[in-house]
Amino acid sequence: MSQQHKRILWPLLIVLATAVGTLAFMIKHPRDKRSKPIVAPAKGRGAPIPAGKTNGPTARNLSLQPEAFNLSRRLGQRFSSGKREISTFIGTLAIGADQKIVTAIRRQTDDGEQVEIHVAGSPGFFTWDASQGAFSAGAPAMGSDRELVERLVFDNADQFVFAQLRGATYQTIAQHARPAEAGGSENYSGPLWDVVRIAEPEQLSRKLPQSHWRLYHINAATGLIDKVVSEEQGRTIVAEITNWTTQAGETAPTHIAWKRDNQTIMEFSLTNLTFSAQ
Repeated sequence: MSQQHKRILWPLLIVLATAVGTLAFMIKHPRDKRSKPIVAPAKGRGAPIPAGKTNGPTARNLSLQPEAFNLSRRLGQRFSSGKREISTFIGTLAIGADQKIVTAIRRQTDDGEQVEIHVAGSPGFFTWDASQGAFSAGAPAMGSDRELVERLVFDNADQFVFAQLRGATYQTIAQHARPAEAGGSENYSGPLWDVVRIAEPEQLSRKLPQSHWRLYHINAATGLIDKVVSEEQGRTIVAEITNWTTQAGETAPTHIAWKRDNQTIMEFSLTNLTFSAQ
């Protein structure tokens, strides 16, 4: 072997020996002894739950829809993410010449609210939630009972905020709108409305309210709802909210009149209102 070949071969052998020795040391002694093995979940218990799913009440997000978020801030603090308020409305319900005391208890939940309605003199009570729909005395509400429950539940500012949690869609269809009868008159001095259409998610199937959509007319000056338009059995129902009250920083309607063909068919007048934590 020539001297020139020896000068090239020996350095290569030294480099190769060094590489083999380093590799053997790494295999025998892992670089990071602090690293931990990945442990599979116990049989039958499923995969670990992400942290975002275990936050309980703080996981609720009411800012998904800007229109609903803006109204919630106008109404008060009862929609804060960490709260689960109970709102109790007591008032007089008039249907024709018949007047009865009604108590509506609205309990906030992760997916919206559960509503319980007691009518004085009735043997049972009414309930509603997004998963079950309207019930009367423990059975699915039908006819006039269903109409009563859905009017009191949906023609309400709180439901405008909570509908987003069950997947309802919001669409602003008009801004600074005026009544049709006002036309283009320059002398009109009445309210202007931002009209928001809320459509119920089709996956609710049989639990859908009779009216699959509602038009909420939000007063552009006050930021509060003036009226709600819906449909029952092909006929238009208009719920007019004419008065509001604010107690301990919380705002709620005090008078609602439901009209069909411009005739009042039902009316609710608030006499007492309380808010409490669950």
